[in-house]
Amino acid sequence: MNAFPLSGKGMNYEDWLRRGVDEHAIVAVTDAQGVITYANDRFCKISGYSRAELIGQTHRILKSGAHPPGFFADMWHTISSGGVWHGTICNRAKSGDFYWVESTIVPLMGADGKPTGYLALRTDITALKLAEESTARLAHDYAEQAAQLRDARSQLQIFFDQGPIGLSWREMDANGLPGFNNLNRRFCEIIGLTAEEARDIENVRRITHPEDWARQKELSRELYEGRRDRFTLQKRYIQKDGRVVWAELTVVVVRDASGRVTHHFAMLEDVTARHAAEQELKRSEARWRTYVQTASEILYAITPEGRFKFVSDAWTSKLGHQINDVIGRPYTEFVHPDDLSLYVAFVNETLEKGTNVGGIEYRVRHSDGRWIWHASTGSAYTDRDGRRAYFGVGRDISIRRKAQDELRAALAKREELEQIINRSPSVVVLWKSEANQWPVEFVSQSIRQFGYQPEDFTGRRLSFRSITHPDDRERVEAEVNAHAATGHHEYNQEYRVVCADGSVRWVDDHTVVRFDAAGKVTHHEGLITDITVRKDAEDRERDLRERDLRLAGEVQHHLRPHVFPDIGEVEIEALSQPSTHLGGDYYDVLAVDKRRWGFVIADVAGKGPAAALMMAACRATLRLCAVGEPSAAVVAKRVNRALHGDMPRGMFISLFYGILDLDTNRFSYVRAGHEPALLLRAGGGAPELLAAGGLALGFDDGAVFDETLEEGEVELRSGDLLALYTDGITEAANAAGDEFGRDRFAQALARHDQTSLAKMVDKLDRYLRQFSALAQRNDDRTLLLVRPR
Repeated sequence: MNAFPLSGKGMNYEDWLRRGVDEHAIVAVTDAQGVITYANDRFCKISGYSRAELIGQTHRILKSGAHPPGFFADMWHTISSGGVWHGTICNRAKSGDFYWVESTIVPLMGADGKPTGYLALRTDITALKLAEESTARLAHDYAEQAAQLRDARSQLQIFFDQGPIGLSWREMDANGLPGFNNLNRRFCEIIGLTAEEARDIENVRRITHPEDWARQKELSRELYEGRRDRFTLQKRYIQKDGRVVWAELTVVVVRDASGRVTHHFAMLEDVTARHAAEQELKRSEARWRTYVQTASEILYAITPEGRFKFVSDAWTSKLGHQINDVIGRPYTEFVHPDDLSLYVAFVNETLEKGTNVGGIEYRVRHSDGRWIWHASTGSAYTDRDGRRAYFGVGRDISIRRKAQDELRAALAKREELEQIINRSPSVVVLWKSEANQWPVEFVSQSIRQFGYQPEDFTGRRLSFRSITHPDDRERVEAEVNAHAATGHHEYNQEYRVVCADGSVRWVDDHTVVRFDAAGKVTHHEGLITDITVRKDAEDRERDLRERDLRLAGEVQHHLRPHVFPDIGEVEIEALSQPSTHLGGDYYDVLAVDKRRWGFVIADVAGKGPAAALMMAACRATLRLCAVGEPSAAVVAKRVNRALHGDMPRGMFISLFYGILDLDTNRFSYVRAGHEPALLLRAGGGAPELLAAGGLALGFDDGAVFDETLEEGEVELRSGDLLALYTDGITEAANAAGDEFGRDRFAQALARHDQTSLAKMVDKLDRYLRQFSALAQRNDDRTLLLVRPR
């Protein structure tokens, strides 16, 4: 071998070679066991260890954990066998950072042919490895983003083609001319044209109502002139069959940096049903105003400050004051001073409890100075400022009070009692309290006006129970017994009596109850006044003002299912009892698809036309949203969004909606502010409450409602009884103010779980009527029973 020529003084070839290697490479020398015996400066610098820290250690001090155990086993096998090893190693520096080296390990062979040590030469390639890894990550990220973009485009295309609202878009060229008009299926369905027909703007103009087309052209001109970026318009499309479709059109444009329109987007929603509901609401409100203006009773509202906020037209006809002279005045100015404290207490108690079924009698000042006796009932309501205010209904009871006063005066003059009583048009009767027989001990001569003689009763041939009209007899008996049980000293009843000639007369019966020293009822004193003329007049007035209400009630009645679908696997029965002509409760059974059925019950806050209209809107909307949708939560969210904008202020709808899968017997449900359903298992045990939570419909336009709505699920087995109901059942009260309650309701169902659902509903109805015989009924009662066979 020829030696390298030397060019410097004082440096031999070996020194020169060592210096060159040290300047370029990371050098380490180990003994046969791999213990480091030499480390050059570059090794110390890149590893972060001092030479003293490296000498005496093995290369395990630099182990990064990046290589599997077999990696170093292969390397050691190669060099211990005398071979030279080449490879790339990842090491960990003292600081914890990783660095990469390209390594060559050469064994130093002894005379016996075995290695006596090893020389390791390494080159730092960390920067190169980082660049390779960065390039690989960029390539991976690009591929992932490309895949996501393809997925997004596919999803957008599906939404465009199958979206629930009409969509169209087109590009504009550099000259402002429109390109190809892209329309989805729903857009064409709404306007009644094919896609090819709809691309011709003349076809669209021809089916658009002329007034709406003129307005659309005006808004479009403002759009392209840059005066607006979007507009929304309700317009009418006249389809080929003559049907008019109301739709809401929203148009949005996109502009480039210079303001030129580059894209034109349009969204179209069918609002025909909503428009019809709005028109019906206006008509219903007009009928309600007519009722308020023509009612014979006085309707009035009092602010929290005690001033009249509203009085109906009957105030002027009954009391003579002009309405403008009453509005804003304190109600205390119109109440007799002797009755004022009692009336104030009654109003305050009503505001505190929310309602007052007992009513009050007091005197009201007529415009001519007279004091007129009135009877009034009241309830509390929340005004627009969220404060409790009072609403009352008053009627003139002067005739009855006059009869009562005459009776009291007669009793004060005992010697004239019989003459006064017999002269009075009212019948005075005293009957003994004996179980449902009512034997008469005294009756005045005025009983002859009904064709009977006093002796017919005192001789026990007849009793007042026997002449009470058969249709009223059960109710009158229940009220008499309930008043006695609750210790009432006086009460009023209105019912019919059958005269001796078979004719029927209406009477007002004011009864005073006599008790013995032990508090037991002994007698009833009745003052019976013929009110047939008044009743006939009231009936005529009521017929006039309630004709529309009855018609609306009949329409509402027909909206509820009376013949349920024949679902072989399920038995269904319902009970529906509105508290007025128009109720706010609603139930339905509807097909979701061939093997899924939906069951719904809802309660609109309030009663009357507005509540009935919202009930109808809820029914129609839910029926549209439920078809084909297996998720109860999705249906409820859609219905809430559809109804929220149309919901009158202060009104909301509580709803329970569930879907029964006949193949799996799984019942999924949502409860939007409604009473939890009761589930009574066939094997007995405590009732289960289906109580997944959520807001009532109408409180929120979507975000909070969707977030809080929970969807529950249970399995219904053969014989299990599912009861959906409104609070009119559980909150039905008796004369003492006790509510029927959920526990009593569940017990009543469980007692008859072996009977048919029709009989179960009938028994529950009778139980409710008996329980609340004397209490004023203020709420609708609705029940839907479902039992898998």
